[in-house]
Amino acid sequence: MNLSSSTSEAFDASPTNHPEHNGPSSPLLEDFPFIEEDVLMTRSQALNLYTTHFLSTWNVRSYEFAAIIFTAAAYPDTLVAASIRGIMRAVASICFSSAVGRWVDQNPNRLKTLLSTITVNRSSVIAASAMWFFVVGSNTGNNQNQATGPGSTVNEGLLNGSLFALILLLGILENLSASGNMLSMERDWVVAASSPDGRPYDLTYLNSAMRRIDLICKLIAPIVISVIVSATNVRTGVLVVGGTSAATWVVELWSARRTQISDGLSPLETLHRTPWNQAFQGFRSYTLDIKNYFSSVAWIPSLSLAFLHISALTYSATFITYLLAVGFSLDLITIARAAGSIIEISSTLVTPFGVEILSKARSHGRFRGQDLAERGSEDSNRGLIGEAAEESKTETGLERLGLWGISFQLLNLVPVVFALWHLSPSPVSAAPSSLSNFVSRFLAMPPQRLVAFMLFFFLSISRLGLWIYDLTTQQLTQTMVAPSHRSSFTGVEYSFVAFFELGQYIITVVLHKPDQFKWVASFSWIAVLLSTVAYAGWVWRMRGHLVHWERFGKGCMGTKGEVGGKV
Repeated sequence: MNLSSSTSEAFDASPTNHPEHNGPSSPLLEDFPFIEEDVLMTRSQALNLYTTHFLSTWNVRSYEFAAIIFTAAAYPDTLVAASIRGIMRAVASICFSSAVGRWVDQNPNRLKTLLSTITVNRSSVIAASAMWFFVVGSNTGNNQNQATGPGSTVNEGLLNGSLFALILLLGILENLSASGNMLSMERDWVVAASSPDGRPYDLTYLNSAMRRIDLICKLIAPIVISVIVSATNVRTGVLVVGGTSAATWVVELWSARRTQISDGLSPLETLHRTPWNQAFQGFRSYTLDIKNYFSSVAWIPSLSLAFLHISALTYSATFITYLLAVGFSLDLITIARAAGSIIEISSTLVTPFGVEILSKARSHGRFRGQDLAERGSEDSNRGLIGEAAEESKTETGLERLGLWGISFQLLNLVPVVFALWHLSPSPVSAAPSSLSNFVSRFLAMPPQRLVAFMLFFFLSISRLGLWIYDLTTQQLTQTMVAPSHRSSFTGVEYSFVAFFELGQYIITVVLHKPDQFKWVASFSWIAVLLSTVAYAGWVWRMRGHLVHWERFGKGCMGTKGEVGGKV
């Protein structure tokens, strides 16, 4: 939470200011070891932070969607290219996300770290766009090339294959640099720059604002790319994507410099090692990151969030392909997806309000597994006072709201699964199962309209619960993980996200027929159920309870007393 007054001001790492060297005069050292000096964030710094994040997110979301269109245009008759691209990105994230997080943690200069991720990302997108321009263009002129003879077609195929292989490698760099940018910005800069809880631009507010920017870009960027490609052609879309990355590059670097936050932790000593030693040290660091991940108090919320990515009950490419296969129009799917994105954006407005309301819990139960009654009986110097008390309330609100969010998602996905069981056609050679007949009778009137309403309405509003849970879990990991391991922790989380996404691809490859998607939907709901149970168990361990049963008891006693008085 330290903000330097100018970019030239050095980071004060003296023992008296470092959290680990605070003396007995600092209460709650054991519970809040990472509280730093209170410095309020200014409006100018917030605007520059938002500008940097918007430009980064816009370019990432634009290329993320555009690359799908470019791949489909270059290889229109097969899904192999798209599958290879998705698998390579997932495997690269599994292998290197924790290393990227570790690099962000260990780099002593926050600004240089962010500028490096921006530079690598923009360079990768611009270079890939140059190659896409030739790959998608050669497919357009395929008929003319066939007239020149089979030899030229073979040579052109080899050239396009080589360019596509380079595009895949650049895509890995783009994906990892985007992850590094996200880690540096959302898990480091935001935490370091935020004001204390309850003040303007505190961590809950900044997290919601940053996620709102991300979701708005996720909604608008694909629409803009689609309109441009539809109105012109794919090559023009390539030029727009590459040109936008180049045009916003300088502005993004300038905004990052203007944010003016202090440097990171003290630099680590760099040793010259042989390639073999570096590989061994990399593997050792990878296993150490995983060990630190599971030793953190926040690993269960993080892993539960990552496990949700194995679910296919989202507006992903797999789910959209299934909807098209069973007869839904692309226009209807686009409208439903946009509605879901708007509801996702609303989660950034609901979360700060919900945290504020649910943080007003009475001082009973537990805080981080320790009984509050026992804490109250201890010496006053070790009680919850001042900013520490405010942080404990915020943490309580986050834990409770996260449980509401993931439970809300779970309940709203039940009608979605019923609708998908009704939609999934039975094989021609097989008679409908008794369960399918039951679902069909349950959804008897009028089938298509009712099923479509149930499917899109409940799937869209389930996104509210998902993103509320995502936001609360993000802030819990930001505050519960030591600053020196914060980005590496999130890097391991990204690895698990990629691993479970890869699991979703494998499941849909095995159950690839439209009539089998109902089983994919059922498995997806069970995955959400397991995540909900795991997170609920963690909240119970942290808080000591899930429901205030004593309030129900008091309410019943009060009602009984009123009735007795009247009688």
